Amino acid sequence: ELRTPLAASTSATSTLAETTDMTGQQRMLVGEIQEANQRLNRIVGNLLEVTRLEAGKVVPRMDWYDARDIVQTTIRELRRELAENPLTVELPPEPMLVKCDFSLMQHALANLLVNAMVHTPRGTAVEVAARFVGNSVVLSVGDRGPGIPTQLMPRIFEKFFRAPDAPTGGSGLGLTITKGFIEAQGGTITAENRPGGGALLSLRLPQPEKAPLGSQTEPRP
Repeated sequence: ELRTPLAASTSATSTLAETTDMTGQQRMLVGEIQEANQRLNRIVGNLLEVTRLEAGKVVPRMDWYDARDIVQTTIRELRRELAENPLTVELPPEPMLVKCDFSLMQHALANLLVNAMVHTPRGTAVEVAARFVGNSVVLSVGDRGPGIPTQLMPRIFEKFFRAPDAPTGGSGLGLTITKGFIEAQGGTITAENRPGGGALLSLRLPQPEKAPLGSQTEPRP
């Protein structure tokens, strides 16, 4: 009931956007509708994901993947959202095999990147990295924004929680979903303020077993 009218609106505006005889103002208005549809689609998607988590319907499909693929695929699919801030990517030169659910990890990382962009001044660098720490793989996203007020730190993963000075347009569900997705795979998420300003959020996924030779799996479409 939520998806069907949204899909109809998205399809109609996409057709309009291909029309060649619109005025500049009309084209601008169609673009605004498309952006609103995209935002609404993200909100609806987040609501559905929270419902799945609360109903226990998120069942990870664990397999071996290269963590570098998770990072690079996520960045590629978010290229429009990431366009206003320079992005620094730190990845190892060699394959970094991790046993996880590719889709859940990609979704979780995407939420962290979008969250960083929203809370970071335009033009300020955002950093994403993948590394092994002991027997765990850690994907982290750091920014140089205002950081997280100490009194709000315990609440940032609560459903629908948004800081009083948060930019408009968010739903307060992104970090809740990220936490649910990483915990469904046996991992954890942490948040901290960085020396010199900004926040660092990290996804840590334990790797109790070593990857067998030739075990890398192609990402699912």
